[in-house]
Amino acid sequence: MIYLIVKVLFATYLLWKISSTFDLAANFLTRNIGEGIKGPTINAIASSLPELFISTMFLFYYGDIKGFSASYATIIGSSAFNIAVIPVVSFLVVYFKNNTKKFEVDKVIVKQDGIFLIGAIILFLLGFLYGINTCFTYILIGYYIVYVYSLYISRKSNKSDFESNNIVETEYSNGIFSDILNLKLFSLFNSGKITTNSSLLIILLSIVVIGLSCDILITSTEHISKFIGINLFFVSFFIASIASSIPDTFLSVKDATNGKFKDSFSNAYGSNMFDICIGLGLPLFVYTTINGTINTDFPITRIGFLGDSFLNGNVLLWSIILLLVFTITTTLIYYYNTLKFQNAIIIIALYLLFMFGLIIF
Repeated sequence: MIYLIVKVLFATYLLWKISSTFDLAANFLTRNIGEGIKGPTINAIASSLPELFISTMFLFYYGDIKGFSASYATIIGSSAFNIAVIPVVSFLVVYFKNNTKKFEVDKVIVKQDGIFLIGAIILFLLGFLYGINTCFTYILIGYYIVYVYSLYISRKSNKSDFESNNIVETEYSNGIFSDILNLKLFSLFNSGKITTNSSLLIILLSIVVIGLSCDILITSTEHISKFIGINLFFVSFFIASIASSIPDTFLSVKDATNGKFKDSFSNAYGSNMFDICIGLGLPLFVYTTINGTINTDFPITRIGFLGDSFLNGNVLLWSIILLLVFTITTTLIYYYNTLKFQNAIIIIALYLLFMFGLIIF
């Protein structure tokens, strides 16, 4: 068991370090994009690649029932983590580091991104009721395209907030050993110079490392599930989802400490939009095109007791309802309040309540 935990930690470490490198390359290639747009799109995609890889691997490795439930659990768990833990951790870092007493949240971003995210969750809830098929995946992917387009229309005026001269053009080396340990690929392959060509190369290499890391993570998750005798759905929810969200957390903390609060906050919602609509939608599109509709009315061995008399014990349906309620509640807190220490405690308490609600079902 200790060996499996070490493997999970190793995979998480690789995802953390390589996502930072990936973000550095993505930042350079998209250096002229406005701050309020970059967070929920470029940052979100860069940091959510692990979820896309994990959901794809789970779905195609295990197949219809087991694979879908594991990939779905990863996305659901990651979504709750993203909108609760990421903004709170980002706030707490600047709270203790810079003595910042409150984290001003852009209400326009909360309203726009929050409404879109709630809509995406409702879409998935309807998918459970009417079937996970190819037509459903078209809707999910199309919904994400509409979301990105709406961001471009509403936030393109912020383009001047993000000047290209703020972009790092050199990755400084701290020695070959440190560069390898921290996966500083620019220092290792291009003497630290960040250019368009080197950024494209680093992105390709980063994708390879992310894929290998996700493979380690899902195989470890499966073995842990067998070892402790708990359904893969729950193990994926608690292990794979949190491990895959670590890159999101570090990217948002980095933005927050640099004063880019719009990117720091909107990255959490943008990541969720990408996770639900693309992270699940894209692999489901390929899978359902090949294999047809996925049956979501199948038994999953539960941990709790509520399912004995509620929703016919359908954990998948219960989890999406919980996520919808949790997302609405958290979004309202962000919209009507500044993020300060007391509110941060409340949001974390709600996140723990969300996880408890899944366990007792």
